[in-house]
Amino acid sequence: MSKTENSFVSGIKIVFTDRDFRTIFISLFIIGLSVGGFMPYLTVWATNTLHATSFQAGFLFVPMSIIGLVVSFYLASLSDKWGKRKPFIIWALLIGTISRMPLAFTHSYTIALVLLAIGGFNAFSFFFALLNDFIVKKQESKSQAGTITGTVRMAFSQGYIFGPMLGALIIDHGGYTLLFLLSGLLSLATLGWVLFALKEESMPQTSVHGSSKAPAGIPSVLIAVFVAALFIFAGDSGRSMYLPLYITDTLKQSVSIVGILFTVTSVFELVFMPLGGYFSDKIGVKRFFIIGIACQVLYFILTSLHLPLSGLIVLQVFYAFILSATMGVGMVYAQSLSPRQIGLATTAYMTAIQTSAVVSSLAMGSLVSVIPLPSTFYILAVFSVISGVMFLFMKQKSAEEMS
Repeated sequence: MSKTENSFVSGIKIVFTDRDFRTIFISLFIIGLSVGGFMPYLTVWATNTLHATSFQAGFLFVPMSIIGLVVSFYLASLSDKWGKRKPFIIWALLIGTISRMPLAFTHSYTIALVLLAIGGFNAFSFFFALLNDFIVKKQESKSQAGTITGTVRMAFSQGYIFGPMLGALIIDHGGYTLLFLLSGLLSLATLGWVLFALKEESMPQTSVHGSSKAPAGIPSVLIAVFVAALFIFAGDSGRSMYLPLYITDTLKQSVSIVGILFTVTSVFELVFMPLGGYFSDKIGVKRFFIIGIACQVLYFILTSLHLPLSGLIVLQVFYAFILSATMGVGMVYAQSLSPRQIGLATTAYMTAIQTSAVVSSLAMGSLVSVIPLPSTFYILAVFSVISGVMFLFMKQKSAEEMS
């Protein structure tokens, strides 16, 4: 085994042999199953069960995004001040259970809107903030931070691969009632796992970016991170919303082909997530991240060229590499911009995912009836350029510089 292979494999091995990293990995896998199991079917459920209009079905995501943005920012800042993450993870998982299970029995659009809004506060960003805390605490892991983060991020991707398939199976046999009940139970199972496996004595209560030194408020650099990340994920949301229409309406392919193309990306994510993290450790987090954004620009330009199905298949593999940079390494880069506010930095980056669908739907939805559908992907390319320029001029800081 070469030195490169050994370094890559050892980074992955740390995740599965270290109890703390393994606990976070398993937690995110279960969360991926839970979220991936019901989220793709939310609009279909709203129209079929709640008799909502298409606009109302799409609007279900808006309060969820707003609550997730406001509440998560506040609580992330609080976790940085306390120097603790576990209490916030526990409450987020409990709220996830409480908000999801009643959906199984409601036939009221208003109640569904409120429940989903409450569920906008999630544990996802707190797990990654805790992951960074452990990497800082375990000094031997710092040189492999990208590989470790990419491997742990892969856990959520794995859950999200099997979640939609599991969700479809549940709907066929037990309907949406069983789907929401099981999704809530998975959230509850994650809570039980965290309480059992995440031991207090191993928790990094304070660190080099410790709570006593965390500045008050949201620094301007993290506001810039949120805005820049919003453009990245608006591109990703636009792809998720309009690539299926491109495949079915423009290329005249079946819905099953849509599933195959998106599965191709998800499967290759399992390879590129840890591999992307490894290369970011070698060439630098910022450099790899900017390369990933440049590749995203190229992806959207190529997608806009009315490619045949075979070309789109190749592009979906290429997009899995892009996700390793934007979804995995990008979060590490965001954390490096404000190392004494890891929770807030992680939340600034991750909550952009929740609000990105609003941006992309407004931008592309208004033009899709005016210009050919493939040409609307140029808009997403412009979004990526804006994001890349913003991130390029942001300066990474070491913990020593911040102290």
